[in-house]
Amino acid sequence: CLSLSFTNTNTHTHTHTHTHTHTHTHTHKQRHLCKQNLLSGVLQSGTTYIFGRDGGLITYTWPPNDRPSTRADRLALGFSTHLKEALLVRVNSSSGLGDYLKLHIVKGYIAAIFNVGTDDINIEEKAKFVNDGKYHIVKFTRSGGNATLQVDDLPVIVRYPTGNIDSECRVVDDWLLDKGRQLTIFNSQMTIQIGGWERDHSRTFQGQMSGFYYNGLKVFNMAVEGDPNIRIGGSVRLVGEVQSSSITPQSSATVSHSETSTSIMEITTTTTSNHKIKPTTASAPQSSEGLASSLLRCSGSRLELT
Repeated sequence: CLSLSFTNTNTHTHTHTHTHTHTHTHTHKQRHLCKQNLLSGVLQSGTTYIFGRDGGLITYTWPPNDRPSTRADRLALGFSTHLKEALLVRVNSSSGLGDYLKLHIVKGYIAAIFNVGTDDINIEEKAKFVNDGKYHIVKFTRSGGNATLQVDDLPVIVRYPTGNIDSECRVVDDWLLDKGRQLTIFNSQMTIQIGGWERDHSRTFQGQMSGFYYNGLKVFNMAVEGDPNIRIGGSVRLVGEVQSSSITPQSSATVSHSETSTSIMEITTTTTSNHKIKPTTASAPQSSEGLASSLLRCSGSRLELT
């Protein structure tokens, strides 16, 4: 992990007693500070798109022979908007299957809906309006019929299927007895549409969106790199990427994959907002990582960031 000049500080301890005191403090908290610095760097650099008033779409299409079927999904993004009603993203299955996942703004609140072969399952956060023009971070996970949703640093919301919730695993098992395990799979995912949906132009997104992540796909970064599976149409403009001054390319490259995987799923932004988002740490009792892991253990699957 990046040492943040701790070594250089130690070399001056012979003449600077005050500096030596701070060196001990940093040493005890080095791991924590490194993770904070990594997160800060990630939040300050990234790829951002502006979606205009006329509406626009960024569409990723999986190749016909490479369409995934998943038991668990992970979605994360950052955005700012003034709209009370808007569709942020919709993931669709192949034609005729009907499985889907969408993240949208309803009456100024964030909500997610998904259907993997049963009924629509809805999860929403009504503790905070997100149409205030400020930058917000949203994280969503799904494991079978279970889901979690977190907006900024609010407590994680957990959604279970209808049933007797006397334990995390039992409610899943009871629900699956009648539904069948195959109905926990998001089958043959075909497209990710960001900023709206091609079949409904009434709720297109307007504003900034950045750091889009879905199951290992950093779609905005891929779009900048000219990925042939991505199509951009309508009123969509690239803001660009700003390299963070706190982390050099060399130092950020030395961070292990496991550490980058747990840092808010690498959500990024280039906005200059003064609103600081506190990440939910892995040790917090309401952390999205812990809850997601618990849900995944129940369904016998595992979420991985690649």
